[in-house]
Amino acid sequence: MRIEVVPTVEEIRFEQISNHVVIVIDVLRASSTIVTALGNGFRSVIPVETIGQANSLRTSDCILAGERHCKKIPEFDCNNSPTEIAALGKTGSQLILTTTNGTRAIQKAERASALLIGCFLNATACMRHALSYHLDITLYCAGTRSEFALEDGLAAGLMIAQAQQSLPSIQICDLGEVLKASYLYYAGKLSELLPHTTTGKRLIQHHLASDIRYCAQVDQYQIVPYIKEKRILPHLVS
Repeated sequence: MRIEVVPTVEEIRFEQISNHVVIVIDVLRASSTIVTALGNGFRSVIPVETIGQANSLRTSDCILAGERHCKKIPEFDCNNSPTEIAALGKTGSQLILTTTNGTRAIQKAERASALLIGCFLNATACMRHALSYHLDITLYCAGTRSEFALEDGLAAGLMIAQAQQSLPSIQICDLGEVLKASYLYYAGKLSELLPHTTTGKRLIQHHLASDIRYCAQVDQYQIVPYIKEKRILPHLVS
């Protein structure tokens, strides 16, 4: 088994998807929002690329969430914000989500043998579940505006560290080794570091510091979101 890391949304190749488990990582904030929604009682999440697609799916039991370049889409119920989602208390509802990078990554990787959603909030559970497929794993970092996002790379590094604890023989690409070392260096300092990343600075400018603090928490959920028939459903890792 081998783990590869894809650093941005545009860079994924077919051979990194086919017969692989792909974990989409968008710490700030799509992955964190999805994990939080399913961990707080939403029955499913539907990721869509466009605002028009989201509006076309609106029903009475749906919540529309989304952003473009950190800003809430005006006609939507809430931003792509895990803290907003956690506060809604919409058990049994369905979340329709469109974001700048995260939902694009999900669409690009939809032909994977298994497609999971990961972040700091569910890192250990996500990697444990990924290893259970006994396939090569691709950690697919969404990045930010076509560039690598440090927070996504650090979450990938955490997952790699967890994988090596569970399966010491697993092979890791060179980028993965660097990201693991980076995570181990910054472990325990994530809440201080994330506001200073490129994405973190943008969120601070939009007065979204509470989302950054929330997304920096490690292993708050045992939920692993997975894609089935274009819906994201929860798998609970025991």
